[in-house]
Formats: sequence, C-alpha cells, structure tokens
Amino acid sequence: MALSEAEWKRREEEEDAEPWYFGMTWGEFRRLPERKQHEIRQRVTQFGATHVGFWKDCALGKCRRAKRCVGFLSDAQYKAGYNAAYPPCARGEETRRAKILYDGLEKLFPSRNDEPKYAGRPSDGVEEC
Repeated sequence: MALSEAEWKRREEEEDAEPWYFGMTWGEFRRLPERKQHEIRQRVTQFGATHVGFWKDCALGKCRRAKRCVGFLSDAQYKAGYNAAYPPCARGEETRRAKILYDGLEKLFPSRNDEPKYAGRPSDGVEEC
C-alpha cells in the first residue's frame, strides 16, 4: 500500500524528533554537515578506545599524555579510507574497530535486553498451597 505524501512527512517528522547523540534529536544530527557528524560519532567510539587501552600505543602524543583517546581523523586519513566513525587509533584495521565496538562500547554500555539477574527461587517441582 502506497503512503500518502502527508503520511511520509508525518513519519519523517516523528523520526526527526527521536533522541540521538549528546542531547540532540535525530533531525538535528542529520542536518549537521557530514564532517561534524563523523566527529560526533568519533567522540562516542573514543570511549570504547579508551576503555580498551588503545591510547597507550596511539600515534598521537596528545592521547598518550591525556591517558585516554582524544584524537580525530585528519584529512589524509579520511582520504586514505579510514572508517569515519572511529578515531585514528583504530588505524583502519577491522580487528581494532571490532575490539573498540565489542570489547569497549558493549562492556561500557551493555544492552538493556539482558535477562533478569534474579529469576526467582528455583522450583523443586512441588507446588505450595
């Protein structure tokens, strides 16, 4: 079933009002220039890179001095094909990006869909009245 133009507009406005990064809505984030969007995404992945400890062997001295990931991709790294959502310590290597994502961000911000930690008393098969 085809959607009317009014329905498309309503859905887009609804999507634009959803919360996104750092107190912005999705619409505000989407309207930013592409380079600024990449910078915001890199800020998020910097948390994971710091947690994993990539600042220890980072090529940027400012990351090693701060003892946390604070670097952003340079123009040369953008042109070289680095993933724009990750800081320079990912070095364009898939294994390092995966480590930032899974070992860093997943442990810092676990998903809320986990099973409950306490499932009640174990049942011994006997029902009490």
